[in-house]
Amino acid sequence: MVAGLFLAIMLGIMGGYYFIDLSQVELLDTILMHALYCMILIAGIEIGSNRQLLKKICTPQNLLLALALPVANILGSLVGAWGSGWALGLSFYDSTLLALSLGWYSLASVLVSTSYSTEVGTLVFLSNMLREVSSFVLIPLLAKWHKLLCIAPGGAATMDSLLPLVIRSGGMHTGMFSFVQGLVLSLLVPVFLSLLLG
Repeated sequence: MVAGLFLAIMLGIMGGYYFIDLSQVELLDTILMHALYCMILIAGIEIGSNRQLLKKICTPQNLLLALALPVANILGSLVGAWGSGWALGLSFYDSTLLALSLGWYSLASVLVSTSYSTEVGTLVFLSNMLREVSSFVLIPLLAKWHKLLCIAPGGAATMDSLLPLVIRSGGMHTGMFSFVQGLVLSLLVPVFLSLLLG
Protein backbone atom coordinates (compact mmCIF):
# COMPACT_ATOMS: atom_id res chain seq x y z
CA MET A 1 0.00 0.00 0.00
CA VAL A 2 2.80 2.42 0.91
CA ALA A 3 4.62 1.62 -2.34
CA GLY A 4 1.36 2.17 -4.25
CA LEU A 5 0.91 5.61 -2.65
CA PHE A 6 4.41 6.73 -3.55
CA LEU A 7 4.09 5.32 -7.09
CA ALA A 8 0.79 7.18 -7.59
CA ILE A 9 2.35 10.43 -6.38
CA MET A 10 5.36 10.07 -8.67
CA LEU A 11 3.16 9.22 -11.67
CA GLY A 12 0.94 12.21 -10.86
CA ILE A 13 3.90 14.59 -10.62
CA MET A 14 5.34 13.33 -13.90
CA GLY A 15 1.94 13.44 -15.62
CA GLY A 16 1.29 16.96 -14.36
CA TYR A 17 4.73 18.16 -15.37
CA TYR A 18 4.74 16.69 -18.88
CA PHE A 19 1.08 16.59 -19.96
CA ILE A 20 -1.01 19.16 -18.02
CA ASP A 21 -0.87 22.93 -18.24
CA LEU A 22 -2.54 25.62 -16.12
CA SER A 23 -5.49 25.93 -18.51
CA GLN A 24 -6.70 22.48 -17.39
CA VAL A 25 -6.70 23.18 -13.65
CA GLU A 26 -10.47 23.77 -13.50
CA LEU A 27 -11.13 20.42 -15.19
CA LEU A 28 -8.84 18.70 -12.68
CA ASP A 29 -10.65 20.39 -9.79
CA THR A 30 -14.00 19.13 -11.12
CA ILE A 31 -12.67 15.58 -11.48
CA LEU A 32 -11.18 15.74 -7.97
CA MET A 33 -14.46 16.88 -6.41
CA HIS A 34 -16.46 14.10 -8.12
CA ALA A 35 -13.89 11.51 -7.01
CA LEU A 36 -14.19 12.95 -3.51
CA TYR A 37 -17.99 12.52 -3.53
CA CYS A 38 -17.50 8.84 -4.46
CA MET A 39 -14.99 8.38 -1.60
CA ILE A 40 -17.36 9.96 0.93
CA LEU A 41 -20.17 7.70 -0.29
CA ILE A 42 -17.96 4.63 0.19
CA ALA A 43 -16.94 5.84 3.67
CA GLY A 44 -20.63 6.20 4.56
CA ILE A 45 -21.36 2.66 3.34
CA GLU A 46 -18.45 1.36 5.43
CA ILE A 47 -19.75 3.14 8.55
CA GLY A 48 -23.27 1.80 8.01
CA SER A 49 -22.02 -1.76 7.60
CA ASN A 50 -20.36 -1.75 11.07
CA ARG A 51 -23.54 -1.51 13.18
CA GLN A 52 -22.50 -4.25 15.62
CA LEU A 53 -19.18 -2.58 16.34
CA LEU A 54 -20.91 0.71 17.18
CA LYS A 55 -23.37 -1.05 19.52
CA LYS A 56 -20.47 -2.49 21.55
CA ILE A 57 -19.01 0.99 22.07
CA CYS A 58 -22.31 2.49 23.27
CA THR A 59 -21.98 1.47 26.92
CA PRO A 60 -21.70 4.13 29.64
CA GLN A 61 -18.15 3.17 30.66
CA ASN A 62 -16.86 3.24 27.08
CA LEU A 63 -18.59 6.37 25.77
CA LEU A 64 -16.48 8.86 27.72
CA LEU A 65 -13.21 7.25 26.65
CA ALA A 66 -14.47 6.91 23.06
CA LEU A 67 -15.12 10.68 22.95
CA ALA A 68 -11.97 11.68 24.87
CA LEU A 69 -9.65 9.99 22.34
CA PRO A 70 -10.66 12.11 19.32
CA VAL A 71 -10.55 15.29 21.44
CA ALA A 72 -7.00 14.42 22.54
CA ASN A 73 -6.07 13.68 18.92
CA ILE A 74 -7.38 17.07 17.77
CA LEU A 75 -5.52 18.92 20.53
CA GLY A 76 -2.31 16.98 19.86
CA SER A 77 -2.57 17.67 16.13
CA LEU A 78 -3.04 21.39 16.75
CA VAL A 79 -0.12 21.68 19.15
CA GLY A 80 2.14 19.66 16.83
CA ALA A 81 1.16 21.64 13.72
CA TRP A 82 1.49 25.02 15.42
CA GLY A 83 4.93 24.12 16.79
CA SER A 84 6.13 22.70 13.47
CA GLY A 85 4.59 25.57 11.53
CA TRP A 86 6.31 28.13 13.74
CA ALA A 87 9.66 26.34 13.28
CA LEU A 88 9.18 26.19 9.49
CA GLY A 89 7.84 29.74 9.10
CA LEU A 90 4.25 28.81 8.20
CA SER A 91 1.45 31.14 9.16
CA PHE A 92 -0.81 30.27 12.08
CA TYR A 93 -3.73 29.89 9.65
CA ASP A 94 -1.86 27.51 7.33
CA SER A 95 -0.67 25.46 10.31
CA THR A 96 -4.25 25.22 11.57
CA LEU A 97 -5.40 23.96 8.16
CA LEU A 98 -2.68 21.30 8.30
CA ALA A 99 -3.67 20.26 11.82
CA LEU A 100 -7.42 20.10 11.28
CA SER A 101 -7.14 17.89 8.22
CA LEU A 102 -6.48 15.21 10.88
CA GLY A 103 -4.94 12.63 8.58
CA TRP A 104 -7.63 12.66 5.87
CA TYR A 105 -5.26 13.65 3.08
CA SER A 106 -7.58 12.95 0.14
CA LEU A 107 -10.45 15.17 1.33
CA ALA A 108 -8.41 17.91 3.00
CA SER A 109 -5.92 18.42 0.19
CA VAL A 110 -8.71 18.79 -2.38
CA LEU A 111 -10.69 21.26 -0.27
CA VAL A 112 -7.66 23.37 0.60
CA SER A 113 -6.31 23.32 -2.97
CA THR A 114 -9.61 24.31 -4.58
CA SER A 115 -10.73 26.83 -1.94
CA TYR A 116 -7.52 28.43 -0.72
CA SER A 117 -4.09 27.57 -2.13
CA THR A 118 -2.60 24.82 -4.27
CA GLU A 119 0.69 25.13 -2.40
CA VAL A 120 -0.91 24.72 1.03
CA GLY A 121 -3.12 21.94 -0.38
CA THR A 122 0.04 20.12 -1.44
CA LEU A 123 1.49 20.57 2.06
CA VAL A 124 -1.75 19.22 3.54
CA PHE A 125 -1.57 16.20 1.25
CA LEU A 126 2.10 15.44 1.94
CA SER A 127 1.95 15.97 5.71
CA ASN A 128 -1.14 13.82 6.13
CA MET A 129 0.09 11.12 3.77
CA LEU A 130 3.33 10.98 5.75
CA ARG A 131 1.23 10.80 8.93
CA GLU A 132 -0.54 7.72 7.63
CA VAL A 133 2.63 6.08 6.27
CA SER A 134 4.51 6.67 9.55
CA SER A 135 1.53 5.20 11.43
CA PHE A 136 2.26 1.81 9.88
CA VAL A 137 5.57 1.87 11.77
CA LEU A 138 4.39 3.65 14.95
CA ILE A 139 1.22 1.65 15.70
CA PRO A 140 2.96 -1.67 16.55
CA LEU A 141 5.62 0.16 18.58
CA LEU A 142 3.15 2.25 20.60
CA ALA A 143 0.92 -0.78 21.25
CA LYS A 144 3.79 -2.33 23.24
CA TRP A 145 3.67 0.60 25.72
CA HIS A 146 -0.11 0.93 25.96
CA LYS A 147 -2.71 -0.44 23.60
CA LEU A 148 -4.74 2.78 23.38
CA LEU A 149 -1.61 4.77 22.45
CA CYS A 150 -1.49 3.04 19.09
CA ILE A 151 -4.69 4.84 18.06
CA ALA A 152 -3.11 8.29 18.28
CA PRO A 153 -0.90 8.64 15.21
CA GLY A 154 -3.43 7.64 12.54
CA GLY A 155 -6.05 10.35 12.95
CA ALA A 156 -9.09 9.85 10.71
CA ALA A 157 -7.45 6.86 8.98
CA THR A 158 -7.88 4.72 12.12
CA MET A 159 -11.39 3.94 10.88
CA ASP A 160 -10.36 2.47 7.54
CA SER A 161 -6.86 1.78 6.19
CA LEU A 162 -5.18 1.57 9.63
CA LEU A 163 -7.96 -0.32 11.42
CA PRO A 164 -6.66 -3.84 10.62
CA LEU A 165 -3.19 -2.92 11.91
CA VAL A 166 -4.65 -1.41 15.11
CA ILE A 167 -6.69 -4.57 15.71
CA ARG A 168 -3.67 -6.79 15.08
CA SER A 169 -1.45 -4.69 17.37
CA GLY A 170 -3.91 -3.78 20.13
CA GLY A 171 -6.79 -6.26 19.88
CA MET A 172 -10.46 -5.93 19.01
CA HIS A 173 -11.26 -3.76 22.06
CA THR A 174 -8.68 -1.20 20.92
CA GLY A 175 -10.00 -1.60 17.38
CA MET A 176 -13.47 -0.50 18.51
CA PHE A 177 -12.07 2.74 19.96
CA SER A 178 -9.97 3.17 16.83
CA PHE A 179 -13.07 2.92 14.66
CA VAL A 180 -14.97 5.46 16.77
CA GLN A 181 -12.04 7.90 16.71
CA GLY A 182 -11.78 7.61 12.94
CA LEU A 183 -15.53 8.07 12.58
CA VAL A 184 -15.66 11.18 14.79
CA LEU A 185 -12.61 12.76 13.14
CA SER A 186 -13.91 11.96 9.65
CA LEU A 187 -17.17 13.70 10.49
CA LEU A 188 -15.36 16.72 11.94
CA VAL A 189 -12.77 17.30 9.19
CA PRO A 190 -15.28 18.66 6.63
CA VAL A 191 -16.86 20.85 9.33
CA PHE A 192 -13.55 22.30 10.52
CA LEU A 193 -12.23 22.92 7.01
CA SER A 194 -15.52 24.45 5.83
CA LEU A 195 -15.44 26.87 8.77
CA LEU A 196 -11.78 27.75 8.18
CA LEU A 197 -12.09 28.11 4.43
CA GLY A 198 -15.33 30.09 4.63
